[in-house]
Amino acid sequence: MEPRHQLLAFILLTHTLTTLTWLIGGAVMGLSRRAARHWMLSSLTNGLALVLLVVDQFGGDTWRVLVSATLATWGAMGLRRGLQAFLRLPTRDLLQWAVLVSLTIWTLGICLPFGWVKAGALTAVVVSILILSLSARQTFPALYTEFDKTTAWVCAAVHMLAATMFVAIAVVSLGWVPGAEGAPYTIETLKFWVVFLSVSLSVVGCFVLGYVVIMRLVRRLEYLSEHDALTGLLNRRAIEALMDKEAQRLHRFGDPFALLLIDVDHFKRINDRLGHAAGDMVLSAVAAVLQSQAREVDHVARFGGEEFCVLLPRTDVEGALQAAERFREAVLHTVVPWAEENISVTVSVGLASTHDPGEALHGILRRADEALYRAKGEGRNRVVAAQIRRAA
Repeated sequence: MEPRHQLLAFILLTHTLTTLTWLIGGAVMGLSRRAARHWMLSSLTNGLALVLLVVDQFGGDTWRVLVSATLATWGAMGLRRGLQAFLRLPTRDLLQWAVLVSLTIWTLGICLPFGWVKAGALTAVVVSILILSLSARQTFPALYTEFDKTTAWVCAAVHMLAATMFVAIAVVSLGWVPGAEGAPYTIETLKFWVVFLSVSLSVVGCFVLGYVVIMRLVRRLEYLSEHDALTGLLNRRAIEALMDKEAQRLHRFGDPFALLLIDVDHFKRINDRLGHAAGDMVLSAVAAVLQSQAREVDHVARFGGEEFCVLLPRTDVEGALQAAERFREAVLHTVVPWAEENISVTVSVGLASTHDPGEALHGILRRADEALYRAKGEGRNRVVAAQIRRAA
């Protein structure tokens, strides 16, 4: 098999696989369907562009060069639009479509009939480089913020390498290779390696895009595993893990911490009278109030049902009492609109502070729970602190 045929098979195999990857992935990735659709079209058009460069012979025919250049520009725009959709960045749909349509009319409607192959190909290359450069500039901050600096720089590097490949393909396809006469290489050899590297870069780009998609899915799963779906607060599993860290800090450095167990008073009456939807609204409102009143170092969680937990690191009983009263007062003055009435709620708070490195977490939780029951038994809408247990 000739090298040209091997290269054609390589192009067809890789771009078929990447196109099918985004086609299948777009059907199951709820986070990235629009992005996957654009990336699928980008892979398809780039694959067709490279195929046109290697069928029959490597260079030459005006229509193949111009159609290939036009398809490559559409592929570059597909890459950019996919990233914009994935990162939820603003798009200028009308302007982007106007650029693609204008370029297509110029290359295929004007340059092709008049045989202006160099003018059409160079225009397409310049437009593609501008698209890729703008894409790298626009997406870098978003990738840096959501993922990390390395991911942002890798994506930017893929953009710039793609732009370099556009230039290299244009140079060798149009025969603009300095010193080609008498050189130990041929134009066909250069074209072979430039196209080969372009296909390889397409595979690398697909892997990079796949990586950012998978990382978002992983982070979303991690978030769901640690947060309550209704309120967005930490769940019991997550807050207990943070409690364990505070217990270790107490053991190592002697830093005290406190727990608040907060229960919505008469919550069952709200569900029975107004329905569970109203109850969910109340829970969400209370969660928002607690989160707004917490310090940056505090951790607020939904502990279960209508019960919340607040972890107060490096806080003694006096500071915990002040925080608990702040939470109680904030909820007391909160009004939740529902249908034609406003729902007012109160909370009871049980507080437990520890200075004893030897006290187990379940012991701290038990003391906070007992204090909460005392608060409810004494009339609700109040804060009760458990007796402090200090190291022996």
